[in-house]
Amino acid sequence: MAVSDKAVEFLGNSLNTGRPIPGQSLTNSPEQPYKWEQPSEFVNTGEATTYVFGLLTEPETTSNLLLSITNGVSIIDLASIVLYSGFLEGKWNPDLMTLLMEPTMFMIMALAEKADIEYQMESGESEQPIEMSPDNQIKFIKSRVNELDKIREQSVSKINPKVIPEKVRQMVEEVELSPSLLEKVKTVSNKSLLGKGE
Repeated sequence: MAVSDKAVEFLGNSLNTGRPIPGQSLTNSPEQPYKWEQPSEFVNTGEATTYVFGLLTEPETTSNLLLSITNGVSIIDLASIVLYSGFLEGKWNPDLMTLLMEPTMFMIMALAEKADIEYQMESGESEQPIEMSPDNQIKFIKSRVNELDKIREQSVSKINPKVIPEKVRQMVEEVELSPSLLEKVKTVSNKSLLGKGE
């Protein structure tokens, strides 16, 4: 069987850039599988949800999440990163990861709201506004507010507080947020020997 020049060139480029050769993962030793190739640590949605919420409420993780939200990273992107990292660590399989997406997003939104930080659900939501006349802007805003009220009423009627486990509610309430670096600091009069004397 003859190998074409393009195939040889493709393999050479793959080796030079450090990418794996196609099919290379099929040649890995069965005695040393990747973590995601082994049975997952969590198979129950409730246990996995509690684990994720515990992970998100660790002080360092919470501050990094809030900083990312402040910098414009969307809730969907953050939840995807957290859950995909757990998949790579062998915590859950792809099916359970999909089931964890919604509760993880709600948890991140709850942390952002508790810290009084505005967030965006999807990346690209904060694009440049469309320019229009002031009268059209007022009409547009009123129509959107009316639509938002309708959606809010529908979603409030569908919310079932029993869906969120009591442990998770307690975890959210117990999270203590450190003061923001942007908060106004009280100035303390410091009487120093080097201070300007009056």
